[in-house]
Amino acid sequence: MNYQELCQTVAELHNSIEVTMVVSNNKIVGSHLKSGGPTPDKDEFGQMISQIEMIVRTTKANEDKFGELGFITIHYKYIDGLFFPLNDHDTLIVGVVQPYDHDAIAAKILKLLASKK
Repeated sequence: MNYQELCQTVAELHNSIEVTMVVSNNKIVGSHLKSGGPTPDKDEFGQMISQIEMIVRTTKANEDKFGELGFITIHYKYIDGLFFPLNDHDTLIVGVVQPYDHDAIAAKILKLLASKK
């Protein structure tokens, strides 16, 4: 799967999607940014990626009890993060700003990802 292309395609699904990226082993392997919002410095960004990967790994550890993890949502005051595990090492991160319909966007992304498998 071409992760750069995936990020572009996901970003085009809705006007409220501001940023998309795929992280793998603490590195960005694809990304798309719509507007020039604030970005963390390199050290902060590295920490954020590590934290996201830890959240996904920790949550995936319960798949034997609850089934395959579809996605994780984190809500902040200014942006929401939707994390979609692509496999055991890669995660699609989607940054979405209000207003948007959470269920509609998540469904579109899940449908797109299913078509790429």
